[in-house]
Amino acid sequence: MSRIKTLAAVLVLASCLSAKAEDRLALTERMAICAGRMSAELEFAWLLSDPAAEHFETQRLRFIDILNALGPTEDPRQHLALRIDAKMAHAGLLTTAFFGHDAPRAIWAKRHATHHRESCQNLLLDS
Repeated sequence: MSRIKTLAAVLVLASCLSAKAEDRLALTERMAICAGRMSAELEFAWLLSDPAAEHFETQRLRFIDILNALGPTEDPRQHLALRIDAKMAHAGLLTTAFFGHDAPRAIWAKRHATHHRESCQNLLLDS
């Protein structure tokens, strides 16, 4: 993603929030979580040989670009932990949705995974 698109995305997202430090923290946490979710989507698409893998990879990189554009944090390990936790949770939903034997639970997991993915994708311009 070009630097201009990244900057525009950051500005649009930042304009939706007030200038409080808590809001900036919430925004960086949201970007870290979405980067983790897109990592899970990407790996799952690779597993299923889904052609959407390239699209998920692009989106994951965009979230990482936005996260980097927001600047350094006091503890970068916190964002990495958020990304890993979100990735593992989302991978669990996807695994249950596609390989689960309990049909109602699989439907629930698929619905929630789709909701989480789409809520992240809605944060990106042109997604």
